[in-house]
Amino acid sequence: MKTIIKSLLIALIIGSIASETAHAQGPYVTSLQTFYDELAPYGQWVNNPTYGYVFYPNAGPGFVPYSTNGNWLYNNNYGWTWNSGYPWGWACFHYGRWNYDPSYGWFWVPDLNWGPAWVAWRSAGSDYGWAPLPSGADINVGFGNGLGIGVNFWTFVPNQYLGETDLSSYYLPRMNNDLYIGNSVFLNQSYYNSNGGYRYYGGPDRGEVERYRHRAIEPAGINEYSDRHRHFEGENQINIYNPGGREHHDRGDGGRDNAAPGNYVGENDMPQRDREHKYNNRGHDNHNYWH
Repeated sequence: MKTIIKSLLIALIIGSIASETAHAQGPYVTSLQTFYDELAPYGQWVNNPTYGYVFYPNAGPGFVPYSTNGNWLYNNNYGWTWNSGYPWGWACFHYGRWNYDPSYGWFWVPDLNWGPAWVAWRSAGSDYGWAPLPSGADINVGFGNGLGIGVNFWTFVPNQYLGETDLSSYYLPRMNNDLYIGNSVFLNQSYYNSNGGYRYYGGPDRGEVERYRHRAIEPAGINEYSDRHRHFEGENQINIYNPGGREHHDRGDGGRDNAAPGNYVGENDMPQRDREHKYNNRGHDNHNYWH
């Protein structure tokens, strides 16, 4: 009898662990050179003294990662996944991290770990919030001092609108972020990638969001493709770029350390037009990051 009870307990524990595990298969991109080559037409690669080669997208002065030109889709395997409208979104919102430079704006630091979205989540009662995870934020050690995320780096939306396609229409003004954050808690449910062993935050519980929306959420489908230039129809699908045999190889002897953009500048040599994209903290546009 004791043996049977012990077996049942072990089965329950294993089942519990499995329910907390996402089934993301990545990494889909296995070479940094793929990012360096494919993103070049959409912005500027810069040799940063701290992070190495980083990417500044040509997205305009109002750009906010995981906020501008996109929305959240829910998938049964991945949880809440950022669906970007940018042609470079397949890379910059599913790999790497975003940091902010007061002089030049947002820049992306690449790595090879795929995730549905590299963000932290908050629940403020009737509102949900999220913000980009910066480089160096290790979710394995908990939230600690807030993971280095600034107050103005959060986007909040009323709970019932989280799954809307026109999500930005419902964003709450960032001038009130202090209030939202002060009345919120971190959503710390995290998932392990089944291949790499790294973790990401899954966001709000699907059932909870459905209760606020008063209707069911139709899970998004998954579409892997090897040609990133191909156009896809359908709003409720997550498109994952999986280059397979089409992937670029690192330059030199093929080692990761030899990968490099074909065209990059030093941090002090960025074009003047990029300097003019500095955010204004006195803006009154609800979609301005610093509002």
